Amino acid sequence: WISAIMLLQVCYTGCGFCGRVLVWPCDMSHWLNLKTILEKLTERGHEVTVLVSPQSFIIDYSKASTMNFEVIPLPQNRQAAENSLNDFLNVATNVMPTLSRWQSAMKLHQFFIHITGHLKLQCESVVYNQSMMKKLQEANYNVMVIDPVLPCGELIAELLDIPFVYTLRFSMGYMLEKYCGKLPVPLSYVPVNMEALTDKMTFLERVKNVMFSIFFDFWIQQYYSQFWDQFYSDVLEYSHWINIKTILDELVQRGHEVTVLTSSSSILVGPSKSSPIKFEVYHAHLLKDDFEIFFQKLITQWIYNMPKDTFWAYFSQMQEAFWGYSHFIEKLCKNAVLNKKLMKKLQESKFDVMLADPVGPCGELIAELLKIPLVYSLRFSPGYAFEKYRGGLPFPPSYVPVIMSELSDQMTFMERVKNMIYVLYFDFWFQTFDEKRWDQFYSEVLGKPTTFSELMRKADLWLIRTYWDFEFPRPVLPHFEFVGGLHCKPAKPLPRVLWRFEGKKPDTLGPNTRLYDWIPQNDLLGHPKTKAFITHGGSNGIYEAISHGIPMVGIPLFADQPHNIAHMKAKGAAVRLDFHTMSSRDLLTALRTIINDPSYKENAMRLSRIHHDQPTKPLDRAVFWIEFVMRHKGAKHLRPASHDLSWVQYHSLDVIGFLLACVATAIFITTKCCLFCCQKFAKMRKKGKTE
Repeated sequence: WISAIMLLQVCYTGCGFCGRVLVWPCDMSHWLNLKTILEKLTERGHEVTVLVSPQSFIIDYSKASTMNFEVIPLPQNRQAAENSLNDFLNVATNVMPTLSRWQSAMKLHQFFIHITGHLKLQCESVVYNQSMMKKLQEANYNVMVIDPVLPCGELIAELLDIPFVYTLRFSMGYMLEKYCGKLPVPLSYVPVNMEALTDKMTFLERVKNVMFSIFFDFWIQQYYSQFWDQFYSDVLEYSHWINIKTILDELVQRGHEVTVLTSSSSILVGPSKSSPIKFEVYHAHLLKDDFEIFFQKLITQWIYNMPKDTFWAYFSQMQEAFWGYSHFIEKLCKNAVLNKKLMKKLQESKFDVMLADPVGPCGELIAELLKIPLVYSLRFSPGYAFEKYRGGLPFPPSYVPVIMSELSDQMTFMERVKNMIYVLYFDFWFQTFDEKRWDQFYSEVLGKPTTFSELMRKADLWLIRTYWDFEFPRPVLPHFEFVGGLHCKPAKPLPRVLWRFEGKKPDTLGPNTRLYDWIPQNDLLGHPKTKAFITHGGSNGIYEAISHGIPMVGIPLFADQPHNIAHMKAKGAAVRLDFHTMSSRDLLTALRTIINDPSYKENAMRLSRIHHDQPTKPLDRAVFWIEFVMRHKGAKHLRPASHDLSWVQYHSLDVIGFLLACVATAIFITTKCCLFCCQKFAKMRKKGKTE
């Protein structure tokens, strides 16, 4: 009876939901407060695991505890850690009180920079440790508790795809609370921490408070952007790289060895120790900042300035931007192909195939130098110029709309006129697109006369990242394979918390609207309760919506986005709004139209069925063709003979001219014969009358 009563008591006093908690702590007094919370969690039946450094001062992971400890594999250099701590305590207690506030703040700043190397090493020892990350992923934690004073916890939570909770006393200048947690800190009556002010401030004290707030804001933002932003990006990687990386990951899974050639100035692609993909990084004379400034300027110009201009001004500005981009790429290409040590290493590696994006020239030159087959992966080129003139893909302008024209395949006479003007403009643009400079450079490197276009035409295969659920029907060639949506995956169950919002919370936000810093977009689109998708029209998001059959409200900003939304609108799966002129009423009307008109959902589901009803998945098809090129040392049998013809020959202008000349000659001879006969007949009649 006693045992039964005790068992019954345990059953009724246990927690209603017992989960798994992962912890990223900070040492010293921070741990004392956090430990109290964790002990309470274990008392309620939760399983708590603490990621701890072997150099920790007061987190004793060797003692028996109700908590589990996962020790980070770091070198045991406890003496150096103690020396750093003692130096800091000495400066903080003996030196900083004798300095001015500014000097004290700078001392603190220097200390943070000094320990950043150790903090990064600790973070790398977790996120780049494949066995540890695999173990953490397999543990299926429900939440992560993090002390944000020690960076990295949020990165681990992101990699594990779990929600996280911060616990902290304060951050310098309340910077994390303000800019990450969106906590209002009115400087008129809220004193910045560490300044010994109260909420009753004089005018000069408020000035001092504002000055220190600005200082801490600048300091912390500089600290995170300088030391952590790129590191986090390297680990998580960029969305622009999602399609090509999806293919590469699949190739690696199938046993292929993949090496990515990237420059030291790349802002999109970089080495990652946790990735099975190898990275060959070559030194570039350009800086990352140069690229960031250029692309920020390009995007700002494209979104906010270009649409306001006339047609010719719009495209002339875009052309100027692309020429600037061309100069950047040319410098990087020279840094690669003129690097004898790098090229020798690549040649000795004996690669079987090269996968390149033709929007960034140079891949075709490297493939030619290494004497290996070339496969292109491409979404589009402006005006489809590369696809037409380098790939030989037919584009009849009578029913195939030029990309960026925002037309459909059902065009009126004036729309066909507009389409033809776009065709002629882009053709002229790309015929003069720095080709002489690229032709000269390629010829110098190869040591023989050649052209940029000639090398591009040698590509064995073109993988186009769209499919017929999105594209309008048009002629294709055998060496073009459409693999749109290769990154799409089935939706996973949604986490208990969703988040995606960056920036200041609007004052007019209604009580029925939630703002978050991050959202698992694919999983959210796959949820049965999702009714509509408000999107800027990027091809990745478009394909995720198509995959799950979700109608769209499109608000395109730049590049191919207006064209993508025009396609979805023509297929009856989207409503388009103008970013520069739309109002809240327009957005509400568009949403109601999408949700209440069943035709949009039906059309989206029809596209989804088309997308999924393929003999092979897009990713499998892309990988198959790359492996095909590797097995057969190329795919020249798929290459059309049009590549060997001149523009005159391709359009049969010489044949037409010859036939017209033959007809004209025949007509001329016939006419001359008739005239001669008529003259003879007339003379004979005249002679007869005379006689």
